[in-house]
Amino acid sequence: MYTIAQDSLRTLLDRLSRDYLLIAPVEEDGVTRLKPAKSGAEVSLDYGNTATSLKDFLFPQSEDLLRFVTDGTLTIEEIQPDRKQVAFGIRPCDLASVALMDKVLTTGEFSDAHYQARRDNTVLVGLGCESPADTCFCTSYGYNPGYSGGADLMLYKDGDNYLAEALTEKGRTLVGGPGEGLFKPADEASGEAVKKSYVEKEVPFGSEVKVEGIDKLLDNFFNDQYWDDVSRRCLNCGTCTYVCPTCHCFLLTDEARGGQGLRFRCWDSCMFANYTKMAGGHNPRPSKKERVRQRFMHKLNYYSHRYGSYLCTGCGRCVAKCPVGLHIAGVINDVKGVKAHA
Repeated sequence: MYTIAQDSLRTLLDRLSRDYLLIAPVEEDGVTRLKPAKSGAEVSLDYGNTATSLKDFLFPQSEDLLRFVTDGTLTIEEIQPDRKQVAFGIRPCDLASVALMDKVLTTGEFSDAHYQARRDNTVLVGLGCESPADTCFCTSYGYNPGYSGGADLMLYKDGDNYLAEALTEKGRTLVGGPGEGLFKPADEASGEAVKKSYVEKEVPFGSEVKVEGIDKLLDNFFNDQYWDDVSRRCLNCGTCTYVCPTCHCFLLTDEARGGQGLRFRCWDSCMFANYTKMAGGHNPRPSKKERVRQRFMHKLNYYSHRYGSYLCTGCGRCVAKCPVGLHIAGVINDVKGVKAHA
């Protein structure tokens, strides 16, 4: 373990911004978002959680995949992301979301080459959560404000300094390379006490959302009247899917003109009316009921049965942003209540 002073941390960020694309919390007009930073001075170190998640930089909202030329023969040029990037200040809930995305995009029969390249070229620097918001419920899923899974280097604010723990070779390289001369050895016992204080930090809303067994409760809930009732409130605006750090549906499009073309993809949302609409006009989810049901069944039932965990980390963004208060925490408690009275 190490300790690094706040001034030295900004020096480290300056150094990283020269050799990497530095992605960090930056405050603009009262909103803190993860975005590229040109220096340590731009980085906010005093924030709750960022309005946007790391998903924007591992699985961008839109990206070019390949170029093609059709001049009698077909020539294809793949576009591979190759820029090295450091993602700094990632909260524990967003660290956890990366592992959930990895299961979908890097395991099994098919692997997403563009996502994998960005994962390989990214160093994750986590930052323990000092003050969970009243919309956060990470502890409902077994995470906590000190959770460090997936981080290469984990930091915990400790007074005027930061406790640092290098957890992977990428993290150790960062400490010994760009961080040379900035980190000091930390007392192990004191460091463990700091980590424990984060792991045991209370997340009040987490105690109100009990997810245990919700996947099994939903096994026979597909045709329940509940979906008719709850979907009437939904605006199908898609905000929940865009702020969610684990939603990963996308749309592929080819644009061609004059024998040249481009294939790109952009985020899609199960909340949108044309989502999964077939070329022949058939839509398997023609109304709000089917679309709302899809979102919550995917996160709490389908994904759980396939991968053994829920597709949610309790970051609370959908709780805070849904304009009609229709969020996953409420659905969990609703379903448990319906089942309890069935």
